[in-house]
Formats: sequence, C-alpha cells, structure tokens
Amino acid sequence: MGVITKVYSGIFFLVILNASAQISTSTGGTANVLANTPTSNTNVGIGTTNPTAKLEVVGSLKANVGEFSKTLPDGSSYADWVDRNKSSRVLNLGTLRDPLDEGKLLCFYDFPQSNIINLTKSAFSFQIDDRSNHTRFTMTAETGGSGRFQLNNKNQQEFLKVYEDGEDNVYMQLGMPNTHVVIGGYSNHPSSLVHKLFVQAGSAKIEGNILTDANIGIGTSNFTDGTDTYRLSVKGKIRAEEIKVYNTWADYVFSPVYKLASLKDVESFIEKNGHLQNVPSAKEVTQNGLELGEIARIQQEKIEELTLYLIQQNKDIEELKAQIKIILEKK
Repeated sequence: MGVITKVYSGIFFLVILNASAQISTSTGGTANVLANTPTSNTNVGIGTTNPTAKLEVVGSLKANVGEFSKTLPDGSSYADWVDRNKSSRVLNLGTLRDPLDEGKLLCFYDFPQSNIINLTKSAFSFQIDDRSNHTRFTMTAETGGSGRFQLNNKNQQEFLKVYEDGEDNVYMQLGMPNTHVVIGGYSNHPSSLVHKLFVQAGSAKIEGNILTDANIGIGTSNFTDGTDTYRLSVKGKIRAEEIKVYNTWADYVFSPVYKLASLKDVESFIEKNGHLQNVPSAKEVTQNGLELGEIARIQQEKIEELTLYLIQQNKDIEELKAQIKIILEKK
C-alpha cells in the first residue's frame, strides 16, 4: 500500500490507498489508474482512493482551453443569446434543465464583450437553477463595473438583491410585498409575521434621520382618539427640553369687535359651572386629555381678558380719584 500526506490548516492527515481507488496520484504511472469495481466503488477519485461522489478531486484543479474552460476574445459576435451561452459556458453541471441552450442546474459563464452583452464590458455569471428551469441564485459582475447577487423564488420572482453600480453605490432590496426582516430573533416569533422589520430585544441606533409617511407609536399601536388620528402616540411619560407647537393665538381678544363679558357675568358662569367659560372642565380633561396648543391658546385668551379687566379697573380707579380730588378741593 502507498501512503500520501495531505496538508490542511497545518494538520497532516494520512490517507491509505486501497484497491477501490479509481485514479491515484502516487508513483507508479499507469499502475495507479485502476478500473471501476462495480461491487465496491464506481465513483471517480483524483487524489483520493475512496471517492464519495461521481467525481471527487483532492488537491488543486487546473483546466486548459477545452470543454471545461474557455477563453473567448473580446468583441465576439453571436447569433443570439443561446449561441452566446453555449460559447461562453465554462462549467455546466447537474441535470439538464433547459434543452434550448443545453444549460444544466449549475453553470458558470465567462462572457466576453459582444453584440449580446454590453459592448463596453466583459462579465462573468454564476447561476444555480431548479429542475423547473427557474433560476434561483445568480451572481454576476462586469469587468471594472457593476456586480449583482440575486435570489429568486419558485415563480422566478426576485426576493433578494444586492447590487453595486460600479461607482461605489451599493443597494440591497427585498422587493416581495410580504418580506419580513427579523433581527435578534427567529421568523416564527408572532410579531415577525405582523411587522416588516422586527428587532427582538436589544436596541437599535440610527445616526441619520428617520422619515415616515405614516405614524409612530411608542409603547402603543393605537393612533386614534375619537375622530382624531395622531402621528406620534406614546403610552408613558415624555421628557423634553423644549416642545414647539404651532397653533392659532388669542390676539382676537384685543380686537375692537371682541365682546368682553362683564365680571358679573364671569362670576355667574363660575358659580353655575365651576370653571371659566371656554376652559375645559376637570371632567373633560380627565376623559379627553389636553391638547397643548389649544390649552395654551385658551389660557392666553384668559390672560388677555384679565388684562382688559385690569385696564378698565385702572381707568375706573383713576376716574374715582379725580372725582374725589375735586370734592376735596371744594371743601
């Protein structure tokens, strides 16, 4: 028996040759090319005495121009894409799935510049198909240009593509409507069937802007309150250094046509209702909450009304003082 030494990751493995070998790389020339033995091993092995596949190669493989490797000149011209594929196919393995161009399940193409492919660039393409003649995996790249990795479903629909346009712009797209991305969990989690992007536990950080045309919920998925829909809905407390609200303001109080209620009417309203006019009651606030912009406007309205009352009272006081001064001067 002969012994060969195989080096893999710095560890030496000993492989013992036996009579089941098809082709051996040991010394001995044709004596090491053994016939098939149907009762023991009908596979073909190169560099191994016990091949486990129809062809198993242990060691490097170098192919020259021929049926296994082809080098075609740039500027080649083909009758059609079938002629191009046949001429440019370097590797063709598995079951025949496309009788038209004789393509099998696994193919590798080395496309030169031609009248079919982009005239300015050559390219390679590696693809794996299923037996229904549907391409399920594709990897292509142009020489000095773009590259693409793509996965398709059983209906030949793209569900994952990673694309680089040759200008350092990279895109990843998952175009199917029912696509779900799960991070930190598994696709059988209930929430992963509801949300397009599901991050289980952990945290997520985005250094750029977050833009949405829909609503944002924190601690809740409910965005409605009565007939109103809110863009931001939070279940819990909110802390901020500043909140800016855009709303109408109460300067209409200072308009000459504004009807300011008398203090007597104000007193009467308070005695009857227990709160100022146009101000929500405690019950309403408890049930419906407060709208910051609206309550700020109402409070400003009452401040401006109070200012008018003070101005009027000051006029009355000045008038009384003048009348008292006249009375005192007559004495």
